[in-house]
Amino acid sequence: MEFRSLVRPVTRLFSPRAALPTVPCRGHKTTSRTKRSLKIAPHESFLPDRKTAFPASDSIIYNPPSSEASPLHTPFIFLPHNDPRRAALTRMRHTPGSPLEPIAPGKLAPKMDYPRRNPVYNLKAEDIREMKRLRADDPVTWSVNKLAEKFGCSPVFVKMAAPAPKTHVEGLKRKQERRESRWGAIRTAAREDRKRRTDMLYRGEL
Repeated sequence: MEFRSLVRPVTRLFSPRAALPTVPCRGHKTTSRTKRSLKIAPHESFLPDRKTAFPASDSIIYNPPSSEASPLHTPFIFLPHNDPRRAALTRMRHTPGSPLEPIAPGKLAPKMDYPRRNPVYNLKAEDIREMKRLRADDPVTWSVNKLAEKFGCSPVFVKMAAPAPKTHVEGLKRKQERRESRWGAIRTAAREDRKRRTDMLYRGEL
């Protein structure tokens, strides 16, 4: 009996249950707490001036570094015409082996290969009248993309030359309203917040 009482604590150490914690503990590593801990307010010099209206408060933030910037790091376009650094930059650009020397065409990255649309001015007054007639008769069948494909023009030109009739636009608006009426509270609140942020952005409050 005494031997069993001595061996029992040793067997508990090697059992798989011994590695598991007996008391559950919760750490601080959650998404919301991590965001709050990493959220640092910007310095006052980086905040825009909100004392005046939007057009007047739009200004360049002046926050100079602790030492004078190097001509290599100063954009050439922002230097005044009487600044001696302009001459230094020009001299460095024409010096062989300088870091500001223009890159040879063979060392540049290849040109972007994407389909380019060549503008074609092939539409006449009769074509535009026909486009307007088709758009007014059946705007559902003759959509913007179909008209652009038929007459060989861009969809932007179709929207300008042959806009949709008011009845079709109102029908699309009612369809969008019916779709939005089925939204839940979260989606509706998100839409209202998005509209409010857009209005604040146009007023210069963001």
